[in-house]
Amino acid sequence: MITKLFLELKKLFAELASTLILGKNKDAAHIALVLSEKSRALAEELAK
Repeated sequence: MITKLFLELKKLFAELASTLILGKNKDAAHIALVLSEKSRALAEELAK
């Protein structure tokens, strides 16, 4: 589960970076929100 979350975070960071480079701020905001949720899920898994 933890490995899957790390891979999802890696993908989201790459997607966020490319979206910001392209200047799509509205899309970047949505990606950042999803990134936050996944980061929280990872933190919860690591705390177990």
